Amino acid sequence: MTAYLEYTDSVNYPNLKKGQLPFYCLTNLLKDDIPLHHHDFLELSFVMNGYGTETLNGITHELKPGSISFLLPHHIHEIHTNPQAPLQLFCCMFDISLIFESTTDADLGRILLQAGNQLPSYNDLNENEAREMNLLCSAIANEYHSSKIGKYSVIRSKVIEALVLYTRSYSTAILNQSNNQSANMKKLDWEIIQFVHTNYLNELTQDGLCKKFNVSPAYISRLFQKVLNIHFLDYLHLLRVRRATSLLLTTEMSVLDISVDSGFDSFRTFSRVFKEHTGMSPRVFRKTSSESVS
Repeated sequence: MTAYLEYTDSVNYPNLKKGQLPFYCLTNLLKDDIPLHHHDFLELSFVMNGYGTETLNGITHELKPGSISFLLPHHIHEIHTNPQAPLQLFCCMFDISLIFESTTDADLGRILLQAGNQLPSYNDLNENEAREMNLLCSAIANEYHSSKIGKYSVIRSKVIEALVLYTRSYSTAILNQSNNQSANMKKLDWEIIQFVHTNYLNELTQDGLCKKFNVSPAYISRLFQKVLNIHFLDYLHLLRVRRATSLLLTTEMSVLDISVDSGFDSFRTFSRVFKEHTGMSPRVFRKTSSESVS
């Protein structure tokens, strides 16, 4: 069966009103699979009951009670549920600005932006962590469906608490690696990196960043070298190639369509950059990956 990538725009979810927190949550009992898709908001999901699998950016992992996943904008995923034990899944979907609204959350935000890279995108919570996350999910849902004064302030604080629990569930070694990448950063620096993360599928240039944030090309170069140890263009290519590899592994889209969907302005550039990062052409990568799992 051919898999096609679906796109979900965040504005289709909460139908936000002025002054409202860009946030949406729901608890689903999944009796059917969720097809391959991506969206322009962050998503935190937690398995309350049931079993299945999730393929996230081309990597498949088991879903069971206590499993938690965190997706950045445009991460690609699909879910397969077990008909004998359907997944009960709690999901929070929110704008990336939520984790940068307060300077006190800067360290957490910097770590979360590395999900799928230095920080894994999923984990299985232990018994105590899962119990705490269940309570947080219930509290978030109760506030979300209430009309109490200050509900969005409470929701934001509970979501931040849930994200902290998610990050703390990883080993100290993993968190130290993420922290080392994000130390001593200015607010402007993370605004720039955040913008790249949410717009890498669009036309994006160093000159464009300079104009948008009123900084020099040298500033952009130093920023990416200091924080990510990589040049801006190389990092942009890395994000796009990571997306392309996910599409090659999880869909039957043509290589040409994947090059366009991944943000490349020409197929020739896509082929060259992809080979530089993976050591093989997109077609060979897809063929080799298919043979390794057959």
